[in-house]
Amino acid sequence: MAQIPIEKIRNIALTGHGGCGKTILAEALLYAAGATTRMGKIEDGNTVSDYHSEEIKRGFSIFTSLIPFSTEEHQITVLDTPGYQDFVGEMLAGLSVVDSTIIVVNGQAGVETQTEKAWAVCEDFKLPKLIFISQLEKEGADYFRVLDELRKRFKSSIAPFVIPIGEQQNFSGVVDILTGKAFYVEGKNAREDKVPADMADRVEEMRMNLIEAIVENDDELMEMFLADEEIPEERLIATMRSATLSGALVPCFAGAAEKLIGVHPLLAGIRELLPSPIHKEKIVGTKPGGAGEEVRRSDSGEPFSARVFKIEESAMGNLTFFRVYSGCLKPGDQFSNPQSRSMEKVSTLLRMIGKNREDVNDAFAGDILATVKLKETRRGDTICDKDHPIVLPGVEYPHPLAFEAIEVESKSDLEKVSAGLNNYSQVDPTLFFEQDPETRELVLKGMGELQLDVYRSLVCEKYKVSFGFREPKIPYRETIRAVASAQGKHKKQTGGRGQYGDVWLELTPKERGEGFEFNNAIVGGVVPGKFIPAVEKGVVETMMTGPLAGCQVVDLQVKLYDGSYHNVDSSEMAFKTAASIGFKSAFENARPVLLEPVFAVQITVPEAFMGDVMGDINSRRGRLQGMDSPAPGVQVIKAHVPLAELYKYVNTLRSMTQGRGNFEMVFSHYEEVPEEIASKIIEAYRKEREEG
Repeated sequence: MAQIPIEKIRNIALTGHGGCGKTILAEALLYAAGATTRMGKIEDGNTVSDYHSEEIKRGFSIFTSLIPFSTEEHQITVLDTPGYQDFVGEMLAGLSVVDSTIIVVNGQAGVETQTEKAWAVCEDFKLPKLIFISQLEKEGADYFRVLDELRKRFKSSIAPFVIPIGEQQNFSGVVDILTGKAFYVEGKNAREDKVPADMADRVEEMRMNLIEAIVENDDELMEMFLADEEIPEERLIATMRSATLSGALVPCFAGAAEKLIGVHPLLAGIRELLPSPIHKEKIVGTKPGGAGEEVRRSDSGEPFSARVFKIEESAMGNLTFFRVYSGCLKPGDQFSNPQSRSMEKVSTLLRMIGKNREDVNDAFAGDILATVKLKETRRGDTICDKDHPIVLPGVEYPHPLAFEAIEVESKSDLEKVSAGLNNYSQVDPTLFFEQDPETRELVLKGMGELQLDVYRSLVCEKYKVSFGFREPKIPYRETIRAVASAQGKHKKQTGGRGQYGDVWLELTPKERGEGFEFNNAIVGGVVPGKFIPAVEKGVVETMMTGPLAGCQVVDLQVKLYDGSYHNVDSSEMAFKTAASIGFKSAFENARPVLLEPVFAVQITVPEAFMGDVMGDINSRRGRLQGMDSPAPGVQVIKAHVPLAELYKYVNTLRSMTQGRGNFEMVFSHYEEVPEEIASKIIEAYRKEREEG
């Protein structure tokens, strides 16, 4: 395959709220460009981009898929990203490697939660964007209402490029405002026609508004406009492109992808207005180890560099997807991975079209391709020329918000379940599978209940196992609030050599977070030095399962200050046992208390829901830490909330705010559990031991 000039390459992500029509728009773009002979349907499970079993079963995108095609001498690669909040990691990964975005907005629902999220991410990544208002053939769709809503919500210069011809069931085509031409659909092609007479005045009015918005970005064109001089169309398009790339203007297109209406003008907009990879003059990374800046240009003549953004299971082994930023790569070439400090060899290069693949002979700057059978390369890694190493910037993913303990019906299935969940945690950057070091439970964490259930289904289907979820145990801890001393004496005579160990221990509380300290204060050899390590070991092991509720004991000092021994019967085991007895006895007299993990929570909600959300946080024993208003109508609530009160909170918040609220949570500190709650936890532990 001949190398496409880099200025003819377009790498674009489709983003937007779930159900807005991204996947059908991707089908329509493929069909209109002649890359497919028929359009798939979501309800038939035969779309190019939604090909995984769970996507077909559930009827929405879960993974980001690649859809490359050629049109008018351009190579366009579209990344169809998921629209539901639970799969935000896939969206972020896709947006991190494209040069622009099309934000798809439902013509019925208007601006939704993930519309706002997509816009915010594009702003963070400094990505030029187009808007496509979709599904205008549906009942209740209203182009001008949604356009007005977009302008009010984003306070941006959104520039409509088309006007719908007809409404809802009578929607039949679009008018290109700049050229003043109407476009209808015949087969897979666009038919050009005159503007309907009853629309002429409105088209002319919107054309003048569009031209004025464009020329505001060019002083020379503004002078021509004010002097009523005719401005060449190519000058207007060039200025509009420049304004789009800078973010000064956001072109807005519209249509009905299922009927192919408005798709051809959108294709033209992609070619004429969106950037090629050379829009970014330089790619800035660091030297391995962070020792200084390293720079590349988007040029195939530069040293090779690329970043892995996606891993996917396949029958051939894991597929590794990467974006080439500079240089070129061929099958058989070796590359360096600075993160894993390894060298790998690329066996084959694949252009993925949904689940289908075609071999390619070269990977050039701007290409988004895949390969297989890489052993040391992980998602987020940079791969590069070994003689010119560089580490490209990665993506910061959100912390998990949902968590479930794993319940396996059969112990024989545990190994398969663990292998499956471990594997998928390498695929999805927001999925975490781990054994809690304190509760010893296997816990799956992610962005929401839907995401966790999807991966449960995937593992069950692939590995032929069955498992479920339950509420995880909270990693409570135990400590003391007073000084106490006690003797621990272990004396046993069973005939022959006996066992004898005798210690006196003093427990002293320490500040929260200061940890454990063992102090040997023995004088005169009343406890021989060779038994001191056994005493400390006995204390440490007992602290792993505290006397109060079986939780780890923290933040105290243990002083060994007296004791006795027997010349024959004393041993390390005897002193270890004595230390455990003494620790438990002193602990019970030192005003023991239960501690719980508290998380710093930052909740972003529309102002209309603030009262309900704050009331709910108070009911969860949360303590308000502050508030902020980063944008009109938006409130950020900061609070400290016990982890025990955050189980399934993501579901509650979304329900309470009609899906528009979101939050972040990170561990903050441990603090005392209220006495009435602690007593229930302690009683439950004791009852469990008795039933044991």
